[in-house]
Amino acid sequence: MEDVSNYEKLREDAQNFYNQVGSVFSPAFREKIYFTSEGFNHIIFKSSRTERERPSQILRFKLLPLVVKLLRESTTYQEFEETSYRLDEEAEGY
Repeated sequence: MEDVSNYEKLREDAQNFYNQVGSVFSPAFREKIYFTSEGFNHIIFKSSRTERERPSQILRFKLLPLVVKLLRESTTYQEFEETSYRLDEEAEGY
């Protein structure tokens, strides 16, 4: 379990780092990726009104430098989509 006692300090440091990045050119996407306030809010919130759990936020804060490195150095990306289907007994006859 992640120690959340220093959450406010970690959040402040992460936000300062995030704001300093501003944008990163991504060779994989062949364009600049902008680090906006909307993006930082995505780290904090699942949706507009639901905050992520503190340990999840702290992990995301700590991974920010790796995100920047990944965007700067990656030259390719892979798209992956997984879909699950629920099979009801009634639907099995279809």
